[in-house]
Amino acid sequence: MKIRTRLAVLFGAMFIASGVIIGGSSALIARHEGVNQLDSTLSDALASVENDPNQDVSGILTYAESSRVPISAMLYFDDSESVVLTEGKEGPNDLSFPQLELSEVTRAAEEPFSKSGIVDLRIAAFSSGNGEWVVVGASMTSVNQQFRESLSRSIQLSVAIAALMTLITYLLVRRALIPITRIAADAMSIADGNLEIELQSAKRGNEIGQLTNSLQIMVNSLKQAVLTTANSESKMREFLGDASHELRTPLTVIRGYIDILNSGQELTIEQRERAMNRLSSESLRMSETINDLLLLAEIGEMRIDDESSVDLSSILVNQIQDLSEQQKERVVKSTIASEVHVQGDFEQISRMVANVISNIARHTPKEAQVEVLLSRIDGKAVLVFDDAGPGLSDEMYARSHEGFQRFDRAHSKNGGGFGLGLSILSSIVQRHNGELSLSRSNLGGLRTQITLPLASLKV
Repeated sequence: MKIRTRLAVLFGAMFIASGVIIGGSSALIARHEGVNQLDSTLSDALASVENDPNQDVSGILTYAESSRVPISAMLYFDDSESVVLTEGKEGPNDLSFPQLELSEVTRAAEEPFSKSGIVDLRIAAFSSGNGEWVVVGASMTSVNQQFRESLSRSIQLSVAIAALMTLITYLLVRRALIPITRIAADAMSIADGNLEIELQSAKRGNEIGQLTNSLQIMVNSLKQAVLTTANSESKMREFLGDASHELRTPLTVIRGYIDILNSGQELTIEQRERAMNRLSSESLRMSETINDLLLLAEIGEMRIDDESSVDLSSILVNQIQDLSEQQKERVVKSTIASEVHVQGDFEQISRMVANVISNIARHTPKEAQVEVLLSRIDGKAVLVFDDAGPGLSDEMYARSHEGFQRFDRAHSKNGGGFGLGLSILSSIVQRHNGELSLSRSNLGGLRTQITLPLASLKV
């Protein structure tokens, strides 16, 4: 059963119950008033006897003739048969007294009560002494009939009102639940994979509006998650394609030279040496590629101690000194703040700096100037490398924030190395809660900027 039907039936039952209770209460009150009127009539009849007990018969007969309510009267003797004084009529029926016991007569003298018989009577009595009682009675038929009719009308009216209110409640609830019906349909559409759906806005502060807004937020989150997953899968496929290409190339070369060496043809010493050198260089290239892939996996799995501290200044000074000694013709200017400690792993931080410097050494002219700056800014260590090399394309600068992206597809061919440097660099920086950005340098080449949180040194 739908919720709107349940609510309509519930409200209908409540209206019926309320109507019956109110109508029944009104009918009972009206019956009580009718009984009080009968009791008042019987009391007035007995009052004529109480005022003059010697004229009890004449007084009762006189009152019965003038009363608007038909009454019956009799003399009751506790040691002989009763004598009927008068019998009123209600329509074709005589108001005959039923057989009364002495206890009932005594009770009627104390307080009027109802007695069932051929005709229901309201009976009252008065003791005139010497075992003689004057008993009067009035019909309860009209009072009971009015009670039944009033109760029946109340029930019928309650049912009619309940039916009308049930219908109105059903229509109002159905109208109020239209947004929920739409939300349910939209939810089914979302479950079928339609994330482009736009939910209809609802009034703020309304529970349905809150549900709609929450569902819209969920849809937006799902849409963003799907886009993120799709982008990640696309970048992963590109990364795996590059990796397979870089591994396939040296394997092809190695297999070709092995075939030449095993062909049985006579080779000169120079040809054999050249083949061996190529086999050695290509196997080394494969080894470096595999080591870089393993390093990427290790970076993702490695846990970093929150209390660890690495002297970035010392690592940077040593790496720059190695670059200057290896490429003496290169001008390297550096401004390095002392005692800059960052939170992280020593091996990974060293590899991070080595990757940047190695990229500069391999992919920029040896005479290209390099400037290095290390400073503390707002509780963070900011490391900037500027070079006067060829830099990157605008597309590469725009995509530099993406993971699994190489500096330049041509570098792996020209420099003999797999372009995983940026992937490793980006992974290390992210693992240390830092930020990496690539932009055009003031020297005309590439600017690599790394921001890392400073370590909390214990005193």
